[in-house]
This record gives sequence, C-alpha cells and structure tokens, in this order.
Amino acid sequence: MNKKFLVTLLAVMMLASLFVGCSSKAPNKPAESTAPNSNAAEGTEPAARKDPVTLNIRFFGNENGHYRDVDPAFREFEKRTQDTLNTKLNVTFTPPADYGTKHELWMTSGEDIDLFIPWSLPKFAKDGVLADLSEYFNNPKYPGLQKAFSEEYINDNKIFGKTYAIPVTNSFMDMEGVWYRKDLLKKYGMNDISSYDDLYSFLEKVKENEKDMIPFGNYGNTAFFKLFTDINAQQLEGKVFPFTGQGSPKRNFVYVQIAEDGKSVAGVAAYGDPASEWANFHPEYGLNYLMNQFNQAKRFNKFIPADTLTNTTGTGMRQAAGYMTVGGFKGKEAEQKALDPNAEIGFWPIFKNNQEMTPGTQSTDGKAWNFMAIPASSKKIERTMEFLDWVFSSQENNDLFTYGIEGKNWEAVGDKEWKVPDGVDPAKNYMFPGYQLTWNPTLIRIPAGLPEQIRQYTEYQFKPDTYQKHVLAGFTFDPEPVKNEMAKCNTVMDKYLPFLLSGFGDVEENLAKMNKDLKDSGVDKIKEELKNQINAFLAQK
Repeated sequence: MNKKFLVTLLAVMMLASLFVGCSSKAPNKPAESTAPNSNAAEGTEPAARKDPVTLNIRFFGNENGHYRDVDPAFREFEKRTQDTLNTKLNVTFTPPADYGTKHELWMTSGEDIDLFIPWSLPKFAKDGVLADLSEYFNNPKYPGLQKAFSEEYINDNKIFGKTYAIPVTNSFMDMEGVWYRKDLLKKYGMNDISSYDDLYSFLEKVKENEKDMIPFGNYGNTAFFKLFTDINAQQLEGKVFPFTGQGSPKRNFVYVQIAEDGKSVAGVAAYGDPASEWANFHPEYGLNYLMNQFNQAKRFNKFIPADTLTNTTGTGMRQAAGYMTVGGFKGKEAEQKALDPNAEIGFWPIFKNNQEMTPGTQSTDGKAWNFMAIPASSKKIERTMEFLDWVFSSQENNDLFTYGIEGKNWEAVGDKEWKVPDGVDPAKNYMFPGYQLTWNPTLIRIPAGLPEQIRQYTEYQFKPDTYQKHVLAGFTFDPEPVKNEMAKCNTVMDKYLPFLLSGFGDVEENLAKMNKDLKDSGVDKIKEELKNQINAFLAQK
C-alpha cells in the first residue's frame, strides 16, 4: 500500500489470517447500519429480478496467506440474491509479487475487468483509465453506500477532485507497538514494558538467559520499522512530514517542515543532508528525531537476528518480542501458544498518544490505505455498484464476505464481536482479505475474548474523537514530474535503509553514502517539486 496492500506484509497476513482486526487507517463516526438488506423487509415490495450478469473481480493474494476457502461465500451471495441482483462473481486472486505489473497491463490492454485493487491509483486516475464513481455516493438510490460512506469520508479520499476509487478501511490506524513474552517478563520479576529502557532491559535478560531464543524478531529486512518514532506528535505538534517513499516498509527519504502558520513550506531536507538544511525544522522533530531513530536502532542491534538484512531467518528459533499492530494480537497469541503452550503475550504501544489513549491526538489525513476501483472501460459499472451497495447495506451482508458462512466459519458474540466456532481449526478456516472489499467504519466487529487492555486499545482506534486532521490533509503528491528521479531514489533507499533501521554499520557513514547517492539520483529536483506542490496546495487551502 504505500496504500498498496503491503500494509506491511507481516501485519496484513496476521490480520487476514484467523483474526480480521483493524485496518491501518480510518473511521468516520461508527454507526449501526440500518440500510435495507437484499431480502425485502416485511411489508415492502421485493426488488425486481435483474438480467443475469457476471462481474469479473481481481484481488491480490496468495492462497493460505491472504485467502482460503472463499468460494462458498461467493456462491452463498449468489444464492441469496438470485431473485434480485441476479449477479455471479468471477473472482481471481493474483500473487502480490505479480499483481503490480499485471494490473498495469490489464489497464493498458482494456481487459474485461469490473472491479480491482488499484495500486497505481494517482497514475491510473491521471491516465483516465478509472471510472468516476461520484454519482453513486450520497445518492438515495444506493442506500447501503450512502449509509457507509459519509460525504466527508468520500471527499477526503477524492483523487484530483473526483471519486476514482472507493476507500476500504475501518479505522484510521491499527495501533502500532511491540509484542513481548509476558510470561518471561514475569519469570525475570520485571514489570510490564512501558518504555524503551524497559524493553532494552527485557531483551537483555532474554539474551542472557534464553539461549534458544531470538530476543527481538526481524520485520522483513528492517528490524525496527517504526520503533523510536512518533509520527502523530511529529505531524500534529511539529508539523513535520515524511514523504516520497515506496514499498513496505515505506522508504521515505525527504522531510518537509510546514510553517507554524500552516501557510507555506518552511524547510525541506533529505536523509543525510547537512545540519544547515534542517535549520528551519522543529528542533524535536527534525534532524534530532531522525538521528535518534537510527542511533537507537544501533543500540538495540545486538538483539536481532544476524541475517536480518537478507530476511532469511528460517532457523525456527522462537522470538521473545517484535513489532506488531494491536489488530494482530489474537493471531500472534495463537502463533506463540502453538510454539509454547505456556506463552503469554503483552503489547506495548510505541506512540505516546496511544499509550495514554488521549482524544484528538491521532494524526490523520482521512485517507484510506486501501481502495477499490472500476475501469472506465467496464460495461457493468452500475451492476458493480449495485453489488457493492449490497455488501455495505447491512452487517449481515458484510459479514458474509468478511468472515464466511455464519455458524460454519464464525459465530457472532453480541452485536459487535465474533469468534471461530469451537472445534474449527483456524489454520484451515475461511479467510478473506476484508481490506480489499468489506472494511468500513460503520460495519465493525472485533475478536471476542481480547484481554481488557487490548480491548481498550482496539476501541480507542474506533472512536471518532481519537483523530485530528493534520495540516496537509487533502494533499496528494503527484510524482509524475519527477518519476524517474523517484525510481532512482527509491533504489537508493532499498540499498541503505535496512542498514539504518536495523542498526548495522556506522550511522553517519551510511547516511553520508546514502546522501551522495540520493543527490546523484536527483533528490534535489524531488525536494523542489514537493515544495512547489505543497505551497500551491496550502495557498489555495
């Protein structure tokens, strides 16, 4: 995701596996869905049966990694709506490694597709290959869409002023933090982790006493990912924003400082730039912030696998801690108990506002991380939107795709919780990537049986008053004028950032080499283009 899916591959796979949790972005105000079901309500006139149609839908994913045993739910939809929508679904999953290239070819060749996930969203919108779906929202003819997608939510997710894609998310964040073996913490007589010093002390104990364990597991080839940062404080207090990265983790390499009055860019600096380039940045969220992140990674480096940079850790060694989002708690708990029945896990949020669950301190631009789109060449746009209207018209309809067949794949616990039925093996049960179709702020369930603290964290991220829009909400950087430079700079980041975020090598030396390569790749042109686009946005705002 850079708003592709890679909502961080490990986190997504955890989420998408047995316990579908929270997305990494968005709600507007959660509300009970009261829009009509496809089945006519008692005393109303049933909808007329439509002509038969087959929708060609393309998702990304690997079987058993992102989806499993999904056909029964698709056929159940067809059965429930055969007398109304009369729609069949032809759903194809493409492995993520191939999806990016293939979906570019689908759009240029005009392949017969009615709904897909647009990773290259700004480019597709600019090239005119996506249908403008504006007329289908805030429209009483589509009550499910009207209820689930508020005017603000749709406006926040417009591309170049139009609704070229449908936002798919249920929360503007999936709280990020560190999971750890709480049973080991108790064994060492330590209190719950509440600081990086606490984490360091715990990992040191593990390294000393648990010779068969890796203290801190790697996250891809960048072990510490978002540790030692606080993007919410950075954006809301400091008005500092990281930009231009691609992939997952996102390879951001330029920081932008917005002036205190919010009307212009006060500074732009790239990784490795001299201190003079950072002079106009907030002292806490500029160069010092960046250097602290890399120096802390260096300090914690002794706790991670030696082969982190190649992401080939396959020794089977158990881990004592690692990066996780709160939505992955149940999955991580099940994973650890499978390795050790005595395992108990805890979770420590790494951002201060999350630790304190303070209202109005979660930075957001209101944008989803995931989107669906319809090619402009589709001959079935209206029928596709009628299908989506059905998906979002009730909790029952939405649950069918999100969790599978009720009673077989899942059970409701109260109005807003769910669980896997007793006797059903989660590793073989229905699995569907809801972040590609069904997630929405108005249609939320959380896993039953969460520890109280985890439940509170989860509920915090669904509260509307948790969020505050930052000063650049509504801005979308158009990379086209500097696409060649962007490609070159992202290659540079792929080379150096794993070293810096995993604490390998000398920090200053790696930054100096990176900066030279960024300069040679045209980073100054990117900085100027970014500055100009943001200034133009702020001027009209």
